[in-house]
Amino acid sequence: MLTRIITAIVLIAAVLAWLFKASYPIYAMGALFMYAVSAYEMGPLIGFKSRLSFLAISTILIAVLFAVTTPGNFPVKIPAYTKYIVASGLIVWLCSIPLLLKFPHDTSWHNSKIVSSIIALLMLIPFTFGLLILRADQYLQNFNTGACVVLSVMALVWCADSGAYFSGRFFGKHKMLPNVSPKKTIEGLIGGLIIALVGMFIFIKLGFFGSFANNPTALLVASVATIIFSVIGDLVESMFKRLANIKDSGKIFPGHGGMLDRIDSQLAAIPVFLTVYFLMNGELF
Repeated sequence: MLTRIITAIVLIAAVLAWLFKASYPIYAMGALFMYAVSAYEMGPLIGFKSRLSFLAISTILIAVLFAVTTPGNFPVKIPAYTKYIVASGLIVWLCSIPLLLKFPHDTSWHNSKIVSSIIALLMLIPFTFGLLILRADQYLQNFNTGACVVLSVMALVWCADSGAYFSGRFFGKHKMLPNVSPKKTIEGLIGGLIIALVGMFIFIKLGFFGSFANNPTALLVASVATIIFSVIGDLVESMFKRLANIKDSGKIFPGHGGMLDRIDSQLAAIPVFLTVYFLMNGELF
């Protein structure tokens, strides 16, 4: 327990420093670090015997995308096509719903390393670019605006997790997907949604959503979608771990498992938030 507490304190301090103290280039390096560690941990979950194989594939692909999109210029201008890279993440989260519903009766897709690799890449790449786009919001006008936006989107997930835990514990009766995650309930999902929406309104009042608050309707719809899909992100990682018969994705965080164990919900939350907001704001079509 002490190890978990100490690790949590260090993680919180590191995340806050990464968000509010690091310059944009250093922030981008932090996002790449998360991407690389996640890719390293993802290998065994999708059937690779060596962790380095999928890490090599994902490194080459992100390097090519970085060379094309030049993220260092995002604070000045974000290329329109970059938003489609983020939006591609919505594909995997929508397609993962039938996979979750069929688990464990139909898992044939997991036998294909190509299919599993595509799913994994669409989980990691849109998330990484989403982090970069969110942090770039009004960066040149106010250094901390984008940091507050990233923190707010992540906090929606944390609020939802906390609300779901307590709602599920006291009111949970109807299991959501017991074959994937036995403890998750419908009541927990509803409770988490309510608490997260309360958090959203608080963040808006505090001015934490930056330019995204310019369209309140889009922000509300995007936040609801984010909360719902964050649960799907958690369930998908749980499904992968069950398929690979692995308890924790890694050991980088003592007492807390691996990087994927910490950001599984965020993998879905970040790209879904941006994609739904872009759609509602007319930025994709």
